[in-house]
Amino acid sequence: MNRRLRNFFITVAAIYFVLLYYSPQTANFALAVFAVLMVPVLILRHIFLDKLYQSSIKIVPKRFVIGNNAINNEHCTVMYTPDEKIVVMDNNADKTHAKRMFTLNKGKVNINRAWNRLCRVFDGFITLDSLASFFSYDTKIDIITLEAKVKHIEHKQVDIDVSKLGPSFVAMDEIQPDSYSKGTEKPREVKENFIDINKMKEQEPVKPREEKSPEFVEMGEILSKSTNKIDVNTAAASELSILPGINIVLAKKIVEYRDKNGLFKDIDDFIKAAEVKEHFVSKIKNMIEVGKPSEDKPDDDNYEGRVVDF
Repeated sequence: MNRRLRNFFITVAAIYFVLLYYSPQTANFALAVFAVLMVPVLILRHIFLDKLYQSSIKIVPKRFVIGNNAINNEHCTVMYTPDEKIVVMDNNADKTHAKRMFTLNKGKVNINRAWNRLCRVFDGFITLDSLASFFSYDTKIDIITLEAKVKHIEHKQVDIDVSKLGPSFVAMDEIQPDSYSKGTEKPREVKENFIDINKMKEQEPVKPREEKSPEFVEMGEILSKSTNKIDVNTAAASELSILPGINIVLAKKIVEYRDKNGLFKDIDDFIKAAEVKEHFVSKIKNMIEVGKPSEDKPDDDNYEGRVVDF
């Protein structure tokens, strides 16, 4: 009996004895109703489980399924036949190509339930022997060996005349040299342009060419040597920031100073207004000039353009 079903009946019996203690009439009535209802419930349960067990092949991994009623792996093949039999065959034949098998019949075990149990445990390691031990608790397993028919080959005796067999001797005068050995009697004369491999010298490794690393040249030195100099009276802040020792913040202050106090009179006036450090003075003097602007040039960093009202 199934463990769950057994536990169910134990629970029902316990409820019956409790009701019997309080009211025997109620207990007997409940028992009668339970007995009437239990018979069709058990029949329906058996039919439902039978149908469910027959479709147990759905729980087997697909790589082991063959069709709708057979499963196999490397070791064995299992078939559920239409007449409700389970046939297990061995895939590993011995040297005589004999195969083993056993069958579970409907009378010995519940075939549908056995098929369900088999599908649950089937994997790539199941063999015929492991399945035989698995079902041996419920019924006796008879493993049958199917002997293969071996065809015997008839051997015919062939008579061989050995009188004409044996080593044949050849006279030394009749032996001719091989064709590929002709011309090797005398050593070949070596021409003048022949190169002796033993006297060859290895080529000296090529030394990598030394390349000088590029010299770093400051931007100030390039501008100081150039003929195009920066006019401090017309230059914008971005142009003045190129000068050594003057960054963009200081260049904007110089432009504000120039717009407020007017154009610079000479180079010294610019050096004084810019507060250039002494070691930059000589370089800056070679890079700038003081001229008069031909037309007003707005500061490209602060100029926002002219607003036109249409």
